[in-house]
Amino acid sequence: MIGALIGTLTFTGCSSSANAPGQHQFPCNTGTSQTLANPTSGSTGVSTTIGQITVVASGNNNNLFSTYNQWIVTLNDNTGTVWTGSALTLVSDPTGPHPYPSDFYYGSNIPMLDAGRTYNAVLSEPSGACTPLSLGSFST
Repeated sequence: MIGALIGTLTFTGCSSSANAPGQHQFPCNTGTSQTLANPTSGSTGVSTTIGQITVVASGNNNNLFSTYNQWIVTLNDNTGTVWTGSALTLVSDPTGPHPYPSDFYYGSNIPMLDAGRTYNAVLSEPSGACTPLSLGSFST
């Protein structure tokens, strides 16, 4: 009887810690490679009124292409401020970088940024169900 009770308490403790808020069990899965297109990673002097972050991804036979409106770009600046972008939309970027054999571009609208900051960009699902994917960083 006591052994069964201990086993139940141990099992309950394990299951509750596995689902703790903020702890992601797996990285987000776009099914492809992606990076910043505008601004490009490492850019400096980016305008605070850029208005949209553009992501370039490899191909369109993947989870990102079939669910792009379920993804967002989030910026975390060097002061700890979080800037949340809108859901991705397909965009055209004919002068953008072409790092993949087949490039597809997605845009996420963002509010006006602050000058003199460094921003780390990540791609994530708004639900927070998975660990966001790093896209790169830039500074204003």
